[in-house]
Amino acid sequence: MEKNNNVSNAKVTIKKSTYENLEIESLIEPLGGIDSFIKKGERVLLKTNLLNASEPEKSVVTHPNFIKKVAEEILKIDAIPFIGDSPSGPFSKRRLDKVYKKSGMIKISNELGIDLNYNTKTQKISIPNGKRLKKTSICNFVIEADKIISLPKLKTHSLMIMTLATKIMYGVIPGLTKARYHSMFIRKKAFSEMLIDILSIIKPDLIVMDGIISMEGDGPAGGNPVELGLALASDNSYAIDLAVCEILNIEPIGIPTLKDAKIRKLWPKNIKYPLLNPNDVKYDTFKLPSTAGYILTGKKIPDKYPIPNNNCTACGECVKLCPKKVIKIDENIAKIDYSKCIRCYCCHEICSYNAIKLEVRN
Repeated sequence: MEKNNNVSNAKVTIKKSTYENLEIESLIEPLGGIDSFIKKGERVLLKTNLLNASEPEKSVVTHPNFIKKVAEEILKIDAIPFIGDSPSGPFSKRRLDKVYKKSGMIKISNELGIDLNYNTKTQKISIPNGKRLKKTSICNFVIEADKIISLPKLKTHSLMIMTLATKIMYGVIPGLTKARYHSMFIRKKAFSEMLIDILSIIKPDLIVMDGIISMEGDGPAGGNPVELGLALASDNSYAIDLAVCEILNIEPIGIPTLKDAKIRKLWPKNIKYPLLNPNDVKYDTFKLPSTAGYILTGKKIPDKYPIPNNNCTACGECVKLCPKKVIKIDENIAKIDYSKCIRCYCCHEICSYNAIKLEVRN
C-alpha cells in the first residue's frame, strides 16, 4: 500500500468558499478533475475527521455539508463513496453510531444513500521504512477501499500544534491503539515520526481540506471556531499543509509532522497554485494553541497541564482513554495524578464538555 509522497512539483488549489456555495468540481479541476483520481464503480473512502461525538458547529469534526459536496461529485461518476473514521475511544459500533449521529453523518448518509462504516475489524500492516513503527494495526475499512479521499479539518492541536493532512491519517489506526501510541511515543518528535510512518503506507489519493470554519486556540476539541472561508485540495499531504502554514504565517518547521517530513526529504521542491495563492488569502491573526509559545517567541514556555474544571459531568470518557491510567472520578469530577501525567492531552481531546483546560500548574 506504500505510495511515494516525494515529488519535485505539487499543486494546491485554494478557493474562497462557504458551506452553501462550495464548488468541489472547480476546486479539483486544476488537479485533473475527480475522474483522474477515481473511476466508475470504485469504492471510495471519505476519510473524515471525526475526533469525538461533537456537533459540526463546534468545528471539531469535518463539516457534514463539506463531506456531502465531495460525495456528490463522486456519485456523479458512478463511483461509491462511503464515510469512515476511527474516533478516539473504543473502536466499536456503539461508539461509531454515537459519533456519526452527533456529527451529522447519519443525516448525510440518509440524504445521499451512502454507507457509514461500521466494520471494526483490523489487520497488521508492515511499515518498511518506519522510524518508530515497523508494523501497525490498520482498520479494515481503510485497507478494503479502492481509493481514499481524506477530508481534514483545518484546526489546531495542542500536542502537534496543527492537525492537517499529515495527521488526519492517524484515524486509520483503531481507537485504543492510538491511545497506546501516545503512551509509547511521549515526545513530540517521536510522536510526529510515528505519524509520518503511518502516512508512508496509507497515502490518500486526494485531499480536500475543510478550512471554511476552522478552529484556533487549544484544539483539537477545546479551541474556538474561526471563519477562514477556505477550501483547499491537493494530492500531496505535505504540499497542502505547507500552503496552510503560509496562509496563517506559521513557520512550518514548528509543526512537528512537517519538520520530520523535511528531514525525510518529503517536501515537494515546488508548489504551484493554479487558483488562489496563499498570499491572496493571508490570515494574520490566527491563534495557535497555548502550548505553541516557542513557535511565536523562540523561548521555552512553562509546561501546560490538563486541568479539569466545573464543566466536568463525571462521564468517565477521559478515564477510559488515558494512556497511563492516571485519571479517576472523585467527588463527581475528574482528578489527575500529575506525577504520572505525560501531557499527551488525550483527555483534553476527548472531552465533549470543554471541561479540561490546558494551564500552568501553580
